[in-house]
This record gives sequence, C-alpha cells and structure tokens, in this order.
Amino acid sequence: MVYYEEFNRIDEAFYREKQVQGWSRKKKEALITSQHDQLPKLSIAYRDLKKDKNENK
Repeated sequence: MVYYEEFNRIDEAFYREKQVQGWSRKKKEALITSQHDQLPKLSIAYRDLKKDKNENK
C-alpha cells in the first residue's frame, strides 16, 4: 500500500506516521481509497464494541 501526505514540519510528519501505523489495515485502506466516511466506524476499538453489546443486554 502506498499513501503519502506532505507536512512543513518534520515533527508533524513523524506524529502522523506513528498515528497511521497504529491503525488497522481496513482503516488504512479507507484512507488510501478516500473513503473518509468509513474512518469513524473503523476507529471504534474492539473492546468498545464488546462493551456496547454487553450494555444492550
């Protein structure tokens, strides 16, 4: 996969790189294919999904 962003400051680029490295493959693919509407859905942590299911019982 290839994706890039341009930054004026190296520290901002480094921060963004570390941020994206922690993302799931599906979330990275959504970013690359400009499916920005999917990003919030893909940002939900598994532990939070499990918690929500338990609360709805």
